[in-house]
Amino acid sequence: MASLNTTAASRAAFQIATALGALVLIGVIIWIDVSTTIWQDMVILAGLAAGLVSFLLTTVFVNRFLQRQLEARWAPVTHMALTSILHELADENRSDLSRGEITPRTLNFPESSTTETLRVDLDQLRTQVLKERNHLSGVLGTWSNFLTSTVDNTDILRSAAELALQLDQVRDCALDVERHLDSAEQVKQGLHELEAHIDTCNQHHATLINDLRIRKSANAAQRAQIVAKS
Repeated sequence: MASLNTTAASRAAFQIATALGALVLIGVIIWIDVSTTIWQDMVILAGLAAGLVSFLLTTVFVNRFLQRQLEARWAPVTHMALTSILHELADENRSDLSRGEITPRTLNFPESSTTETLRVDLDQLRTQVLKERNHLSGVLGTWSNFLTSTVDNTDILRSAAELALQLDQVRDCALDVERHLDSAEQVKQGLHELEAHIDTCNQHHATLINDLRIRKSANAAQRAQIVAKS
């Protein structure tokens, strides 16, 4: 999974490019207005130009300013939401939440050598996957409406949803292996695919936690600036 920081940087670069493009376009319109009489000669074009300038000023600058004001106002709630998601994703036994030490839970790969013990391991893996899905569903069900109200946090929800889809892939692959336990060749191939899905899922889980911690630190810095200005 690509880091959320890369997505945020790309979005910031796009916003800067959009703002510069809007300024250039507005400058061209003003230059035409000052240097020529085209708007005076063509009333329809004059109205369209005025509407375009108003639209650009509103969407590129005014709305962005209001969005920043809204995010600053709700920064404490954003901090609470990010903290709640982090705690739900953390391994309760290996993390120290009071000190901010977050260790992600990992899915265990079944390594049993006999059919019966492998069946038990696959069943335990599916149970673990179900618990992880419940963790995600619970925390996202609580905070999804709030997080989608701010553009900068929607990528968190998308990343969490991608993790849920990967968990589903692990579950489906585990079921496929269980259905073919009577075939050594199919079991071998299925376990190879299952291992790849588990590795991807564990890496995604760890990356999501790391990006959440970075986003939480950025939010804390934003809140500190608000307090300093007040």
